[in-house]
Amino acid sequence: MRCRAGRDNRSPKSPLWRRRGAAGLLILGLLLTLPGPAWGTSSSDTIVHIAYEGLRRIDEAAVKSVLGSQVGGTLDPDVVTADLHALWDTGFFRDVSLSKEAAKDGWKLIVQLKEKPSIHEVNYVGQRALSKEDITEVVNVRPNTILNLELLKANADKIRNLYVEKGHYLAKVDYAVKPLAKAGDTVDVVFEIQENPKVLVKQISFVGNATLRDDKIKAIMQTKEGNELSFLGSGGTYKEEFFQTDLLRIQAFYHDHGFVGVRVGEPTANISPDRRYIYLSIPLEEGERYNVGKVSFHGEVELKDPEGKTLVEEKDLLKRVQVKSGDQFSRTQLVTDIQAITDAYRNHGYAYANIIPNSRPNPETRTVDLEFSVEKGERVYIGRIEIVGNTRTRDKVIRREMRVVEGELYRETGVKASEARITQLGYFERVEIKRSAGAEPDVMDLTIHIKEKSTGTFQVGAGFSSVESFIATAQISQQNFLGKGQSLSLSAQLSFGNFGRKLATLQFWEPYFLDSFWAFGLNAYLTQHYYQDFMRNSTGISPTLGYPITHDLRVSLGYTLEEVEISTDGVGSVPSGVSLNNLNTAGLSSAVKGSISYDTRDNRLFPTRGVFHVLDGELSAQALGADESMAYKRLNLAMRFYQPVVWKFILKFNASFGYIFGGSKYGVPVSERFFPGGIYTIRGFQPRSLGPTQSVLLGNDPNSSSREFNIGGNKQALFNLELEFPILEAAGVKGVFFADAGNAYADSANFFNYDTHIDTKSYAIFPDDSRGPPPLGMYWSVGLGFRWFSPIGPLRFEWGFPITKHRRSEDDSIFEFTIGNFF
Repeated sequence: MRCRAGRDNRSPKSPLWRRRGAAGLLILGLLLTLPGPAWGTSSSDTIVHIAYEGLRRIDEAAVKSVLGSQVGGTLDPDVVTADLHALWDTGFFRDVSLSKEAAKDGWKLIVQLKEKPSIHEVNYVGQRALSKEDITEVVNVRPNTILNLELLKANADKIRNLYVEKGHYLAKVDYAVKPLAKAGDTVDVVFEIQENPKVLVKQISFVGNATLRDDKIKAIMQTKEGNELSFLGSGGTYKEEFFQTDLLRIQAFYHDHGFVGVRVGEPTANISPDRRYIYLSIPLEEGERYNVGKVSFHGEVELKDPEGKTLVEEKDLLKRVQVKSGDQFSRTQLVTDIQAITDAYRNHGYAYANIIPNSRPNPETRTVDLEFSVEKGERVYIGRIEIVGNTRTRDKVIRREMRVVEGELYRETGVKASEARITQLGYFERVEIKRSAGAEPDVMDLTIHIKEKSTGTFQVGAGFSSVESFIATAQISQQNFLGKGQSLSLSAQLSFGNFGRKLATLQFWEPYFLDSFWAFGLNAYLTQHYYQDFMRNSTGISPTLGYPITHDLRVSLGYTLEEVEISTDGVGSVPSGVSLNNLNTAGLSSAVKGSISYDTRDNRLFPTRGVFHVLDGELSAQALGADESMAYKRLNLAMRFYQPVVWKFILKFNASFGYIFGGSKYGVPVSERFFPGGIYTIRGFQPRSLGPTQSVLLGNDPNSSSREFNIGGNKQALFNLELEFPILEAAGVKGVFFADAGNAYADSANFFNYDTHIDTKSYAIFPDDSRGPPPLGMYWSVGLGFRWFSPIGPLRFEWGFPITKHRRSEDDSIFEFTIGNFF
């Protein structure tokens, strides 16, 4: 006797399956009531053998694992019925039948199976806006697996959702199963995609907003109205996920403006007849605007240490609360204040402190009384600190940045500072410290989750620069050398043109020398720089030691031994041997350098907030082994500020001052003087073109004609203001507007003050074709550009427009590009 069940290929819940399944069960019931050798009527009901028929790709063991009937067990009709359903539920078969044959001392159970076809290939048709790689990331239908129609339908929905995320709101995705005639039970699966154009938001309107204007509300929304330039990016594209988030943003925006009872209604969306545009309308009920009433605290407010000393009391908490009675109610400020109050307890070990805001609106006075209920919980100590995700970086590189240690009292500020310091290393894409309960109730474990990124580069390239003409470069560097947190780089560059250079450098930096808090750096180099009127060749080595006084404050001491050569051969129109009153002297420089820096930047490579100030002094003297002609003293001060303004705009400001004076009768060597101008200092002017000049003869005859030789200044002031903003954030492209000002000043001139009556035979401040003194003794420029943080490093492309020209013959604008950050 035999029982069988089958189901439709399209769906296990189709009407055909229900009909065939019901019929199969009915037949099974009839078989069990028929006379003769039916189920369980043998002299022995024992199963002595189970045979499997029809298996081709599926392993017999996989089938055996789902059966309740086993060899040696009793042949039970109820168990056989359950086996029938269990085999269906695997989804591997399109037909199953169970039969029995009498055998010696029992029964032989025969399991006959017809497998579903397997998938040979998965293909996609009609995709243009998305690549095949984008789609396969979300699809889990794979070749050489059993065909599952429910899985195909689910994956078609996944693909459509992916298109909706990209703005193709009307995309349609279906699937087709194509049997392969020559391959037996094998099929190809084809996902058929109809992308349809992106739906652009034509208009966003609001109904009921009597107080807050449309433009104010639209400014905080991710969904934007499209325009003629929308095709250049994703601006104006309708995305359902973003729009639903925008409804929450609108509600939060009203809460921040005192409208505690605002209601954001169900929006309506109308699509244009050509299905290209969508019109959105959002109903609003603003309600009344509320101010803050009384601010109070309740619960376990006072906090004392074990010795009875008061650590936290209500007056301390009131100082942390920024919102005051009479202020306009703001939910964002409320959340900020709750965090500040919570930190007051968590910084004293109460890691589970909970601050519950009880807001009591008073419609009559239109005020909201705020009562903060304090539940401090139990004091907690830090248990295990574990690191997850560091495959290359050694644990100690991460642990030494921690501001908390195992066994100490929990401190929230210490945990946050630890997360910030690890992020500032620049070795990781993501850093997150997660807190979890420890082995004891008063213990909290910390787990540092990191995702490493590549910190090594190898570059060989060639190109052209507006500054240096042809450039050939080679560099190998590792910012996390051997996972020890050390930096090692070897680079070489060769460039030509009026301002070309040749250099080779070897740099090494160990931030924790010999596992101490001392930092050690070493820089060895060979350089050749072309200036407007001379060439500077140098070979040197410079070791440095640094020590952190605090996390933000650091001092360092260094030494530089450098051999310098100055040449005017073949440079500009100045012949060899021109006398410059000994300003072109060179020789051996032996200098000590000390500096102190203060750094609160959130990211050392690409800062968005914080400050960086550094003051350094340098002394080269004969007592240190320097040649008399290379004796000098130098002071530099740089102050940099970074501040987010609106959206993702970053305001940056740099102010730099330099002063150098000679220590011998030769004065300040020309090789060490200041030559501002160009993309590294004041954009819009030729590189190293600004500052004082000296009139020199072009021959040995006193009656020879003369020209102005740029000797540089012994003082320098530079100011740079930038507004940086994202253009294509995913691609790392940012735009920048800038304004620069600065100059270098002659020995006899003061900062920001030109003496226009200086003897031109000694120091000519202005060439013959100059326009006169610039405002405040500085040259000014404005400009714009964009930056691409490419795989080979940050690339800068900038157009500078001089406001005050150095010479009448200068260009009205200068385009420059280079590799590297500015400041």
